[in-house]
Amino acid sequence: MKLLILGNHTCGNRGDSAIMRGLLDAILCQEPDVEMDVMSRFPISSSWLQGREIIADPLYILSQKQQAVAGMSGRLKKVLRRRYQHKILLAKVTGEGKLRSFDVAPEFHDFVRFLGDYDAIIQVGGSNYVDLYGLTHFEYPLCAFMANKPIYMIGHSVGPFQNPDFNQLANYVFGRTNALILRETVSRDLMTEAQIDTSKVEQGVDTAWLVDRRTDSFIPGYTVDHWLSITSQRKTIAITLRDLEPFDKRLGTTQEAYEKAFAEVVNRLLDDGYQVLVLSTCTSIDRYNRDDRMVALRMARHVNKSEFFHIAMDELNDLEIGKILASCVLTIGTRLHSAIISMNFGTPAIAINYEHKSTGIMRQLGLPELAIDIRLLLNGSLSGAIADTLGQIDDLKAKVKLAVDAERANGMSMIKGVLDRVREAR
Repeated sequence: MKLLILGNHTCGNRGDSAIMRGLLDAILCQEPDVEMDVMSRFPISSSWLQGREIIADPLYILSQKQQAVAGMSGRLKKVLRRRYQHKILLAKVTGEGKLRSFDVAPEFHDFVRFLGDYDAIIQVGGSNYVDLYGLTHFEYPLCAFMANKPIYMIGHSVGPFQNPDFNQLANYVFGRTNALILRETVSRDLMTEAQIDTSKVEQGVDTAWLVDRRTDSFIPGYTVDHWLSITSQRKTIAITLRDLEPFDKRLGTTQEAYEKAFAEVVNRLLDDGYQVLVLSTCTSIDRYNRDDRMVALRMARHVNKSEFFHIAMDELNDLEIGKILASCVLTIGTRLHSAIISMNFGTPAIAINYEHKSTGIMRQLGLPELAIDIRLLLNGSLSGAIADTLGQIDDLKAKVKLAVDAERANGMSMIKGVLDRVREAR
């Protein structure tokens, strides 16, 4: 069996890295002899973070070339490409409409031929298909359709659906993929509401739950040892932050308001005798366009007892982050996958909900109270919810273990089902 695993994963976003690692761990556990190629936009940093060879994404390389075209004619080409490239791809797949006679860049044809070497393609999940993120993720399934290759979309959240072009592509692609396996149920509700085809939808889990914790094989390096020693000095609460853009306008808030509100939460925790450790699941390694450490440094200006407030500036992979979170008493994560990694490694977590995925993930886990709307942070109510959580932390830790064990079992069954289908189709 030969698989191609693709998607914008394993780069500077350690949540994406955990999604990828969990998928690969689960596949290799059930199919040790499988042959897999893994593709990323950032293969150098991804290979280092994952500890395995990862190949470059040719469609991302093409998009960077297209963005770099200079001059007036170049700008016109970019506008036309943004408006029509995906329409042309869709027309070629369907064989309908006047645009089918137009050609796309030769790299698309090269990619279609490249896909011919695989038994199946897996487009690993996350929140790739969000209307605010644009249309580029649809290129991969459209190319798979052109290559007549099965494609399984595993562990996704999708929507909202507030853009007509996005909705058209979603309706076609989601209705023709071999399976769209969602990691939570809210996405399906959004699809139904927007009249997006749900015939190929299946219920699954976020593959980050499937990361092997490597209890016996993990050897902590100097950096992890350092942060583990910090967390052993005082009861430690971990937090993760982010730039809210592009969600700030939809939420009706500002980055400054978010940072000040989070600083107030931190100050309350410090006054209550805890220390706070900021971990970042997104950093700017290898040109990645987010760096949550910068958000932490800005927020630090509003923190009072700085001697008990620590920002990890290190480049940690998702496993190392998990081991550090395991030594904390609670994680408060704006980044959803910091909460998932934390709970997968045994520490309860509150996920601050700035889009529907956090609500859906915690609801599916059977712990909806651990997804807290970001508006409660902004209006000052979050500290009370955190205090209530800390007051029942031992009972909550036991509940989290049971819920995570069940989610991991469901996830392993999900991967087995996909592998069985690929095997039968060969």
